[in-house]
Amino acid sequence: MSLNTFIPIPQKSTSHAVWSRYGWLPAWPQVRTAVMLRVNEVAGEYEAEQAETADLRTTSMRQGIGLVFVAGLVGGLLPFLVNWVTAARMGTALPLAQLARYAEQQGATTTSSPWLQVWTDSARTLAGLTPILPGWLAAGLSALGAWVNTPLQWLTVWLVYGLGVLLVAKLLGAGATLQRFYAATSYAFVPLMLLTLRPIPYLGPLALLVGVLWAIALYAHAVHSVTYLPIRAVALALGAPLGVGLLLILIVLSVLALVFLPLWV
Repeated sequence: MSLNTFIPIPQKSTSHAVWSRYGWLPAWPQVRTAVMLRVNEVAGEYEAEQAETADLRTTSMRQGIGLVFVAGLVGGLLPFLVNWVTAARMGTALPLAQLARYAEQQGATTTSSPWLQVWTDSARTLAGLTPILPGWLAAGLSALGAWVNTPLQWLTVWLVYGLGVLLVAKLLGAGATLQRFYAATSYAFVPLMLLTLRPIPYLGPLALLVGVLWAIALYAHAVHSVTYLPIRAVALALGAPLGVGLLLILIVLSVLALVFLPLWV
């Protein structure tokens, strides 16, 4: 199969095709080519996408969903194991273990005060409560929930942020379709699998930096490959949704401050 086309997807997919590996994930050669900043070689051509046989030669958005989900699972694998062991040692669920650890850190780095002492003692008390389930099982289930939540968060970011980027790109004259845009940008989440190394001292922060920078570069390249916009327009499309989101957060915080600040004075 040529790397210059997507995986063929039949127009009328059978149940076997839908649940096959290639029904939900791109081929490994495509992933390898894309992460080397060659998304244009696996994203197909815009003209081919508009042809009557486009469904036979273009990937489905379903494959992008599968790719982002698998990347999220891999990215959260080692943190899941570390969280399980950490919470199991304390004999409690992961949220309570994290609360107690955060309280300890705050107590060690912040000037002691009555309110801080009460909060720290409360966190210790909650973490020390005997769980209904055995400690190791409660820790494992809560760590498993946090692990499964990782790919769901990545999917949300991919869909919501991508929609904002695509809308701005459309305003700037891009012609890519929704499916083709998401199919290409899903490859940008593959480098984020390096985040699985973040619990490792020294190596973790380096892997985090490399993974994030690589993902940003790959996402920008994917947007450029499918929209054919110049680099400046791509940068604007990437930054505009972030700016709007930051503005909305500032507006909400300002409103909350105006409402609740007089009550505290």
